[in-house]
Amino acid sequence: MNLRYRLNLIVTAVLLIILVIGAVKAIHSAREDVRAEVASTMDFALHMLNAELSHFKFKDKVLKEQPESPFMLNKLTGVRHLRIEFYGMHNQLIESNEDETSNDHKPYPDWFGREMYSALDDLKPERLPVYVNSQKIGELVIKPKPDNEIAEAWDETKTLLTMISLFFVFVNILVYLVVARALKPIDQIISALTDIETGNLDSRLPIFELPEMASISHKFNMMASTLQSSIRNNHRLTQQIIRLQEAERKSLAHELHDEIGQHLTAIHVDASVIKSTNDLEAAKKSASAIDEVVGLMMDILRTMLQRLRPGGLDELGFIAAMQELVDSWRERHPNIEVEYQFDGEFSSLEENAQLTLYRVIQECLTNISRHSKAKQAWIILKEEKRAIHLTVSDNGKGFEPSQHTQRFGLAGMKERLDSVGGTFDITSNLNQGVTIDVTVPKQGDNA
Repeated sequence: MNLRYRLNLIVTAVLLIILVIGAVKAIHSAREDVRAEVASTMDFALHMLNAELSHFKFKDKVLKEQPESPFMLNKLTGVRHLRIEFYGMHNQLIESNEDETSNDHKPYPDWFGREMYSALDDLKPERLPVYVNSQKIGELVIKPKPDNEIAEAWDETKTLLTMISLFFVFVNILVYLVVARALKPIDQIISALTDIETGNLDSRLPIFELPEMASISHKFNMMASTLQSSIRNNHRLTQQIIRLQEAERKSLAHELHDEIGQHLTAIHVDASVIKSTNDLEAAKKSASAIDEVVGLMMDILRTMLQRLRPGGLDELGFIAAMQELVDSWRERHPNIEVEYQFDGEFSSLEENAQLTLYRVIQECLTNISRHSKAKQAWIILKEEKRAIHLTVSDNGKGFEPSQHTQRFGLAGMKERLDSVGGTFDITSNLNQGVTIDVTVPKQGDNA
């Protein structure tokens, strides 16, 4: 069951409970009204008849001329809510105000009548003895007869219940329409999410009228924009990685062809000389040349392997490898003064994080030598409680970071740091140098 029907079902249940409570209160109020009305009428009739009997004297003539109707109760058929009867000494009914021609049809349901009559259980018939010349001749009996009052109460209750029922139906329809209108944005949200799922990242939500839905619109559109930007950056970085890979392969191919190929050719020539000559001196000279070429090839191979993966990390350890990196760079660039400070043991740093920091420092040093025109550079690497903090700065010409985010290998550095949960921040202005702050969490802190 979807949310719309569930909300309507809850509202319907609440309204139904209100309807039942209203019906019960209406019936209870009708019971109280019927009882109060009948009790009041009986009390009034009792006082009136007591007053009448206190000074009324029957005459023998009345009893003789009207033995079947001495009190002429048939003229009181219009009295509401009461049945008045006159009984003789032998408990025989002599007369009553009951209209014998009236039908027994009740203009109210039986269940309603039973509810109303149950309220009159404590109203017992009242009996008034009748005396003539100090001789008891019978009794006047007053009984409740609430049919008319019950009929009126039923009409009022029926009207009230009808109004409550109409209110129930009206509110139900109104709530259904309001809920349907309020939840209409959900269909648009689902449609937009489906578009995102199928790869349509241009999908956006309109700004809805409801503040809560409007907030969802803003958040969704921001999420879609961020996702779209992230995917575009990923595509761009993927293309950049592919280009870098191809450039690296091309460079390696050139070096293998130009350097290794030439040296191998020289070795082949000298080996052929040794093979074909009988001159010991010529053979020694060729062997010496081969030894020299092999040494050059080993240097070239070591440099190529260093570019592919710094061997110092495995052989020397993290701190020694970093020191070797900076010292070898310093030897190649004696015109730039470099100061470095490595504080900490870095024993809890993962291999991937170590390689990332190594490559970041390597890239920073490359940028300093190629672009900064700096005279001084500083490298500070500190081990803190939960993370490793690296700062690389120089006093070179600087640049505007917002205009060069894709240059100087900055995107590659950020991508490397993202892979280990690190952060990257760059500060620079023209002619004020560059400062790069890097934070890499220790093992387990980036989980």
